[in-house]
Amino acid sequence: MDFLINKDNEIITKVLTHFNEDYLTHKYFNDGTQSRVILLNNKFLIKQNTEKAIRAEVEFLLLSKIDKFQKILYVDPTYQFAVYEFIEGDVMKSVDDIDDLISNIVFITTHYKFYNHDGFGYLSEEFNSWSEFLDSEVTYSSSNLSNYISDNRLVFNCIIDLEKYKFNKRLLHGDFGTHNFIKQNGKFVGAIDPMPVIGDYLYDLFSAVFSNAGIASKLSLEEILNLVDEPRDKMIDMIVIVLYIRISRCLKYHPVDIGVYMRVWDELSLTFRA
Repeated sequence: MDFLINKDNEIITKVLTHFNEDYLTHKYFNDGTQSRVILLNNKFLIKQNTEKAIRAEVEFLLLSKIDKFQKILYVDPTYQFAVYEFIEGDVMKSVDDIDDLISNIVFITTHYKFYNHDGFGYLSEEFNSWSEFLDSEVTYSSSNLSNYISDNRLVFNCIIDLEKYKFNKRLLHGDFGTHNFIKQNGKFVGAIDPMPVIGDYLYDLFSAVFSNAGIASKLSLEEILNLVDEPRDKMIDMIVIVLYIRISRCLKYHPVDIGVYMRVWDELSLTFRA
């Protein structure tokens, strides 16, 4: 612990010197992030992580150029940390204005930049194909779902079915959901903490839609399918995959919402039986 505190003090001194600022205050954020995060002087957000993670995050933010993401103020030359502009507001644990939120989700995901790169999946840990990445995410999610979804063959079949749909690779946020959304007066103002993923933008779009039971309980499947102009069967395949992953995370982080997600899952299952 003393080592971490000493390292933090060293980084704080570097940042203050770089920006020619006097020290006023600092505090830590520990809610739901894998990074070590310090808010300095209530305006400099300092994030420490592995070199790979910081590089990936910086590359995504430099490429995206969407004003709803954090602005990079400084990057340590050795990628031990990066400094971002602090987005004021509250984490979107509840959804106040669903229309505002959905319009932002659609705008952001459809404006992700194309990414000419060989790999797929997490930028810090790439896979050889999009199917391989999705398979890994679903396999990991299966570990705690047997009591709710005993047969996951449908999900793996959807991964196989998606292979027939070509798409232009984009660099996605990768952890795009209300747990990483900031709101002010009920309105969406920004997204934080990317875990960049190379892939199809629909993955992030539907991940965000199903990231909160407050959205999933209010939008019908047909309304979700009408958000963007893509082949209907492709979107249903992706929704099945993303929803399966979300149900697993729901059990881990907010099990009180499992009923909402299972109702949506049952509706999807009926679609495949029709």
